[in-house]
Amino acid sequence: MRALIVVCCVFLIMIEIAFPVGAVTSPPVDEIDMMLAKVQKNLAMASEVTKVAQKTSEKLVKNKVEEKAELKEAVVKAEEKVEAISKVVNVMEDKMELYQVKMISKGIDTSFEQVEFKGPIYEAYLNYVEEGGTEDFGYFRLYLWQPK
Repeated sequence: MRALIVVCCVFLIMIEIAFPVGAVTSPPVDEIDMMLAKVQKNLAMASEVTKVAQKTSEKLVKNKVEEKAELKEAVVKAEEKVEAISKVVNVMEDKMELYQVKMISKGIDTSFEQVEFKGPIYEAYLNYVEEGGTEDFGYFRLYLWQPK
């Protein structure tokens, strides 16, 4: 029995020597150093890329600010033009109303002209309706209204 135990122990020692367990293996230092060098290289490249991106974004922001200022100036100029045109249109409308009044007073038919509901003729028509008039504005304007 003793021999059997010795043979088993020798057999286990031989297996241990032939096939090591390898519970403690040292990491490959060269591969880790290479990976760390690659990571540092990539980090340096990423920092350079972010610096370039920041510079270009600053330039884009400056360009957009300048464009916005130019657009504001263009809007102000356009508003001034619209105001000038509206003044001219108002003057022309007043002249049209005056000419219509003169033409009606001379007996000329202005029914083909577009008439907006404002001015002394329309005010006279409103008074006519308040006093019980039943005719429409076109008939009143052509046949009933007499300028003062």
